[in-house]
Amino acid sequence: MIKNLLALFLLISSVASVCATPVVLWQSDSPEGVSVKWDAAGQAISAEQCADFTGGGKIEVDVASCNSGAVLLLTKGNWDGDLCPAVSLDDLTMPATVTFSLTPAQAESAKELGFIPFGNGYNISRISYVPSETEVDPDAIWFGSEDCRNDWKNIVLPASLFADAKAGDKLVFVTSDRGPEVIMQPIIGNWGGIVLNSVDNPELFTTEGDLISITLTDEWAEKLREKGFVLQACGAVINEIRLVTPGGDDTTSIIGIGADSNDAPVEYFNLNGLRVENPSNGIFIRRQGDKITKVAL
Repeated sequence: MIKNLLALFLLISSVASVCATPVVLWQSDSPEGVSVKWDAAGQAISAEQCADFTGGGKIEVDVASCNSGAVLLLTKGNWDGDLCPAVSLDDLTMPATVTFSLTPAQAESAKELGFIPFGNGYNISRISYVPSETEVDPDAIWFGSEDCRNDWKNIVLPASLFADAKAGDKLVFVTSDRGPEVIMQPIIGNWGGIVLNSVDNPELFTTEGDLISITLTDEWAEKLREKGFVLQACGAVINEIRLVTPGGDDTTSIIGIGADSNDAPVEYFNLNGLRVENPSNGIFIRRQGDKITKVAL
C-alpha cells in the first residue's frame, strides 16, 4: 500500500513539475574557455548573482578541455573552505558539464559569499545555475542522485560538513529504487577509517521505509569532524544524506508514512512531500488514511 501511495505521489509531482531554465552566471568570450590552475582560479561568481539560489538547485560548470589528473571544485567566495567537494575529470569525455547539486546550507553560503571555480588542469567556458522546485530537507549535507543499483558507488564528504557532529546525531541515507538487497557501508573518518557494513553490522542500522540511518557515537562523531567520511553503497539509488539531531526540526517526509483507516485525520503535504500544517494558496497532497488526492486550496 505504501509503495502504491508513493507511486501516486511521484506521478502527481511529475505532472506538476516545471522544466527549469538554466541561468548563465558567466560565459567565456572564447570557445576554448579560461584555464584554471592551482595558481589561477576561475571566474568569481558574486553573492548578488547567487541571490536566488535554493537547496535543490544546481550549479553547472561547462568544461571545454582538461589534462590528466584534472580536479574541479567550488570554493567559497571568501576562500574560507570549499562550497562543493572536488570532482575528478579523468573519466569525463570532453567537452563536459559538471553538475553540483546544492544543499540548503550550500545555497545559503553562495548567497552570502558567492563562489569560485578552483582546482587544476582544466578550461571552463560557462557557469550556470539551474533553479529547482524540489525542497531539500534542511538537515541535508548531500543532495543528488547516485545510482548504486547495479554497482558499488562512492560518495565522499569532507570534514567541513561535520563541524557540528556529536554523539546521538543520526546519519540518514534517503534511498529509492531499492533492489532485493541494499548494502550501506559508511567509512567513518574517510578512507582508512572505521568501516560499518549493514550486512556485517545490521544492529547499527535502522531502516524506516526508504530511510536508512545510523546513530553516532562519540568516537564516530570525532572522526567525522576530523576527516569526514565515505559512503559506499550498492542496491539502491542514494538521493540525499542528512545529519540529523534528534529533537530538532521534526519536518516529516511523506516517504515511509503508513496507511491508517479512512477515519484517520486529514493530513496535507506540499508537492515535495513535506507536511504542511496550515495549507493555503497552492496545490497540495491531501491524505486521509489510505486515500491520497491532489487538491487546490
